[in-house]
Amino acid sequence: MSKKKILFAVYNLDIGGIEISLINLLKNINYEKYDITLVLEKKEGIFLDEVPKQIKIIEYKVSQNKILVIRKFINFCKQLNWKFHYKNHYDCAISYATYSKPCSFLARISSNNSILFVHSNYCQLYSDNVLVKKFFDGITIDKFKSIIFVSNEAKNDLCGVYEIANKSFVINNLIDYNRIIKLSKVNINLDLRYSKNFVFVGRLDESSKKVSRIIEVAKKCKDKKIDVGFWIVGDGPDLKSYIDLKEKYKLDNVIFYGQQKNPYPYMSNADYLILTSSYEGFPVVYNEAIILGKPILTTVDVSDDFISIPNRFGIIAKHNVDDIFDKVIYLLNNGFVIKEKVNFKSINNSRIKKIEEIMEYKND
Repeated sequence: MSKKKILFAVYNLDIGGIEISLINLLKNINYEKYDITLVLEKKEGIFLDEVPKQIKIIEYKVSQNKILVIRKFINFCKQLNWKFHYKNHYDCAISYATYSKPCSFLARISSNNSILFVHSNYCQLYSDNVLVKKFFDGITIDKFKSIIFVSNEAKNDLCGVYEIANKSFVINNLIDYNRIIKLSKVNINLDLRYSKNFVFVGRLDESSKKVSRIIEVAKKCKDKKIDVGFWIVGDGPDLKSYIDLKEKYKLDNVIFYGQQKNPYPYMSNADYLILTSSYEGFPVVYNEAIILGKPILTTVDVSDDFISIPNRFGIIAKHNVDDIFDKVIYLLNNGFVIKEKVNFKSINNSRIKKIEEIMEYKND
């Protein structure tokens, strides 16, 4: 029996939740059944060397020419060339980077069975449905045969804007649990002057992650002489502003560790994971913290096809510094015990089976 040809399109393979989840998915695909092509807008990123060797990689580089007419002409020619060579060439084509118009184009043109992955809750990102529709109309959501969300909340919210419930599914990211446990045991240098430590892992982008809330909480802890540290693992456009805020408050209880390909020793050595985002889909770090047995303090209450956070794996704070601070104090005084184990092997098997079923829908 011939293999089914599957295309994945994503921006690049640099550090990020989307990129990590894609690598985990690609490592779990049955290559006796599928012939995989990975299209990258930019063939770069630290996870390039982790792409399984069976996968063919193509770079679809979009022109960034500063002259609008030239840029549009070049990109139009690129689209024509792709259509000529790959129109309906694949049994299934997947746009894995929700925000990318080129990835949307590649998926829709390359197969009648096109899939869009939605990794965040865009109804919370944008202030009203007009902006939500502008975003998803821009990537032509109505042309996709299936849409896969990572959380129930993201799916339910977008189904309130578009009539897409009949082609929408909730399948969260696959998790390489054995790798996470193994990498968490690597020895690293840590600032352990505080008896308890909270760790944030992610992109330093204030528009979504609101890491300034963590720094403000750290200031309140310092002012009240509370023995607790806050570790910030990651990089992003707002790193400098966060460092400036730390220096303004003269905080020694906030430590920046930078971007790390292996963040798991930091998570393993911390006492709690902290996430203060204004919105998320279902953060990869939730699953990573659960695997490493770390309770979660978060402002984002989301559930996926198997897991919900409150009372099972952590506690939810409101979207303000005072309540986050109160929850930090609660955890320091009372602790939190994770009362159940998650069988990620079984969950991964269920998720990959469901994804394969969607990939193998009969084309129109």
